[in-house]
Amino acid sequence: MNSLEWNPAFGPITSTIIALGAGAVVAFLFRRTAERRGRRQAWLLFAPKVAVIGLLLLALFDPTWKSTHGSTTPANVIVLQDISASMDLRDDGSSSRADRAERVIRAIEADAPPQVRFQVIPFDTLLHEPGYRPKPGAERGTDLAWALLALQQRGSLAGANGLILVTDGGDEAVDIPKPPAVPFVAVGVGASVDSWHDIGIGMVNAPASIEEGGEFDLEAELYARPGSVDRAKDRLGALRITLEEWRDNRWDETQTKTVNLLAQRAVVAFHVKASGAGVHRYRVRMPELPGEVTFANNTRVVGVEVRRRSLHVLYFTQELGADYKHLRAELGADPGITFTALYRVLEDRFTVQGDRTGFEDLERGLPVDAAVLKRYDCLILGSFPANLLTDAQQRALGVYVEGGGALVFMGGDTSFGRGGYAQSPLAPLIPWTVARDEPALVTGGFPVVLAPGGAAVGFMEGLREALATAGGATIDSVNQPGALRPGAIGLLNATVDNRVQPVVALQRFGKGQVLGIATNTLWRWAAAGQDLKVIYDRFWRQTMRGLTQKLEGGSLLGIRWDRDHYRPGEEAAIEVRVQGASEAGAVRLAGALKGPEGDAEVAVVPMPGMAGVYTAKFPLARRGEHTFSLTAYAGMQTVETYQRTFPVEPLVEEGANPELKDAYLRDIAQRARGLYVTEKDVEPVKAFLQDQMVARTTSVSMPLVEMDKVFPLLVLLLLLVEWLIRRRLNLL
Repeated sequence: MNSLEWNPAFGPITSTIIALGAGAVVAFLFRRTAERRGRRQAWLLFAPKVAVIGLLLLALFDPTWKSTHGSTTPANVIVLQDISASMDLRDDGSSSRADRAERVIRAIEADAPPQVRFQVIPFDTLLHEPGYRPKPGAERGTDLAWALLALQQRGSLAGANGLILVTDGGDEAVDIPKPPAVPFVAVGVGASVDSWHDIGIGMVNAPASIEEGGEFDLEAELYARPGSVDRAKDRLGALRITLEEWRDNRWDETQTKTVNLLAQRAVVAFHVKASGAGVHRYRVRMPELPGEVTFANNTRVVGVEVRRRSLHVLYFTQELGADYKHLRAELGADPGITFTALYRVLEDRFTVQGDRTGFEDLERGLPVDAAVLKRYDCLILGSFPANLLTDAQQRALGVYVEGGGALVFMGGDTSFGRGGYAQSPLAPLIPWTVARDEPALVTGGFPVVLAPGGAAVGFMEGLREALATAGGATIDSVNQPGALRPGAIGLLNATVDNRVQPVVALQRFGKGQVLGIATNTLWRWAAAGQDLKVIYDRFWRQTMRGLTQKLEGGSLLGIRWDRDHYRPGEEAAIEVRVQGASEAGAVRLAGALKGPEGDAEVAVVPMPGMAGVYTAKFPLARRGEHTFSLTAYAGMQTVETYQRTFPVEPLVEEGANPELKDAYLRDIAQRARGLYVTEKDVEPVKAFLQDQMVARTTSVSMPLVEMDKVFPLLVLLLLLVEWLIRRRLNLL
């Protein structure tokens, strides 16, 4: 199809005025010339002028000749066919998903326009050559995210005009960092579960890691399909569910519970106490009923990493009160925290309670050596006057926090400005501005809510819901320091005399963090009933971990991973902090990843606006063992290395979630701006192929003024003709 498009340099009114103005000038000059030399000579003289003016007006309106042609190049479409073990499932009562997937592919090929060429690539945990057939009974997982990533990394999609995915979606909704950039169709293969005779284990909730000696609840969601209620009603009323632990290369049964599954949904919980560091593997198992569609979902395995105690907390005060009693009970009972308390008994004598590690460093009071303070991840200061700390102790606290330590100021009658901290070196560390004339501690009943800024702080997660469950919470006293310092964040607010005041606030200081608690009655939550005790417990346990920002690494490098576990096709993101970067000088970081597909360099780049903080992102393609290495160089010298080896594997076994993943496949298609259909209705695929690949057009636009460079030559030729005419008429 051909068309002419106009692209005037000015708007319609201005263009009309220019055209009419040019015509009026030509008409006026022609009339004057005709009166002096006659109409014949006037026409001879003005014909070239009129032609040149016409060409200039043509250039002003800039016409473009547009030619559109249909594409005659064949369209190449890749068909990614799922051949994993879950595709062997006969979920419609007659044929397997694999057989129906074959029929779907043949139907799409038969109905496709003749210009479309197909290449079928089978996949499970690998991409196979066209025509590959799996061995019967072989274990075959579904690494869908990896398969899509591998096609892009290998350049297979570079020469393709489209991609069709035929799958049941696998067992896990693995995040796909980069959806396909070509026209995309997802075809879901799987029958409705409503008629299935099948029971299974859904999600299993267990912590990814706990501290040694800790206890946790392992919860498993159980389900029964409607078909099982009809065919095995007598068995569903009392199902025996067992918890097993992998010991000495075999599964040992540790607990058993009986569950009623007639309502089709139930939750079973096992209380587990872990002993011994390392990864502990647990298996939840339910009985296999005769005639089930599949037995693959009757067991579920989960791993829990048991770590040694990692957080060391030092509580320092001049005299003990009720707040210390409850705080010690809470943090001392946390299996991940080593709690030490130091307090004065005489003017020059101190007592240590709790963990006595490093007692010799505490017998003379709070250490003044920053190296000793660094042994503790968090320091908590009770309520006492600032003058009870020596200048050396106060300077040591500042150095400790600035170097990355965590510090908590407790509220009370002798805290903040009331304790003389406004004139001390510790004043800049306090999240509020403090003054010598700070008002006295007020008492009463003050409702507490999560502050707007607190919702964005990770270690405050869940407190809003906990406060709502408890019907709200109050505190009985509030300190009244000044306004929050620039950069400080209010975490919990209290209403005092109809005004909102932050009672828990956080601020960064150097590389560390400081928490201020402007009350000495927070401990009463621990003694006010179960709901408020839960809030008190959660607040302190989460706060300790959030403040300390415990990182992997050594003395120079601190590394935080964004996930505890990675699955094939996911992307890992790490944050690297160069601890004490100013002392270490200029540091260059080099990262590397070793995996089943070989070695690759990993770029470690600075995070904008954050000195000494770097980030790295890298895709984890195939399942298997991966090793990430990080090396810090000062010039050409290696100053520190870090290495972590970790598995990349699914969280669940093949077939654990056998239902078709409609929502997951639809989401992939939407992100790729493509189409999702089910095996029962592939008719839209034909129209999609026609629109996206056959109806492709090629458009060519050519401005007439630029066509073959004729325009400037024509103008010069007309000017030459006018010169010759004027010379012939003796007008030069």
